[in-house]
Amino acid sequence: MKKLKLLIAAGGTGGHLFPAMAVAKELEKQSDGSVEIIFIGTENRIESKKVPEAGYKYYPMSITGFPGLRPTALLYPIKMLESIMTALRAIKNDNIKGLICAGAYISIPPAYAAKLSRLPIFLMESNINPGKANKMLFKSAKKIFTSWENTNSYLNSDTISKVILTGNPVRDSILKISEIKNAKEALSFNPKQKLVLIIGGSLGARSINEIIKDNLNTISKMDANFLWQTGSSFTDKIILPDNIKKTEFIDDMATAYSAADLVISRSGATAVSELCIAGKASILIPMAGASNNEQYLNAKNLSNNNAAILIENNELKDKLMTELSILLGSEEKRNVLSNKIQSFGKTNAASEIAKSILNSFN
Repeated sequence: MKKLKLLIAAGGTGGHLFPAMAVAKELEKQSDGSVEIIFIGTENRIESKKVPEAGYKYYPMSITGFPGLRPTALLYPIKMLESIMTALRAIKNDNIKGLICAGAYISIPPAYAAKLSRLPIFLMESNINPGKANKMLFKSAKKIFTSWENTNSYLNSDTISKVILTGNPVRDSILKISEIKNAKEALSFNPKQKLVLIIGGSLGARSINEIIKDNLNTISKMDANFLWQTGSSFTDKIILPDNIKKTEFIDDMATAYSAADLVISRSGATAVSELCIAGKASILIPMAGASNNEQYLNAKNLSNNNAAILIENNELKDKLMTELSILLGSEEKRNVLSNKIQSFGKTNAASEIAKSILNSFN
């Protein structure tokens, strides 16, 4: 039997990559192995490591995020053209029949190549307010998979007709979080003490890292332990109090979520989706520089529904330690947040997206 080969454009950050990988696994599962997945992404971001590790064929492109008004911007059209050519080679060499895009700049070159090759394009939009890359591709898309009901308010009537509300796919391990036992002990924490998980995405979050660093003395006096994921960009040499463990990256996020009594996090779409499914009381700190204000809108939607605490970057100094202390001191408030945020979780997203894509080829 001839395999249906699909190309997935995803990466830049784990927030774009991991949902796409969840869909890839579901496509393989639902097709009983008759679908072959091939990935395309950057030369040096997270996908260039994680995708080959997972056993998928991988095409690296020279594309990067647009550098803005800098001299390097003069070379950007060349990188774009090179990347389109890479995608065209992938489509031709592997007899690709369709393209799945997980958003961001990585999607643009493969989408142009797919359009030139007259292939169907499937878009995954994880934020409430669609990203700029996906907006550019809406007209060319066959189907658009969204994560929030509110997203329709940002779309025109032609685009809405293509929309299927599925939720944002999460890693299979996150879906099985309830099966994890003794998570605190697995992370070498005292199971009788509360644990605060601090995460800033796969690249880290500068403002979160800085506020934690500046308040180590205050944190050292709190009746809780802290697991602090800093990302690779945080290189400050600091002496940590006994109740904080620092790590650059967390591979086993399911166990980290399971162990946590409270989470401090950026509000990227994947982080929010995982927190909803994990049902974790959360303080969300949107990235101020997000070009589409998407992280603020993600967090605001939950905050408006009493499902999370929203603190903006410019409020961190005045509010974070106070809110942290209040929540650590009130199990009732943590439980309210936990129950509310869990009501937003959509556990079948990857399955629904895979089913819809496969039906398009029947």
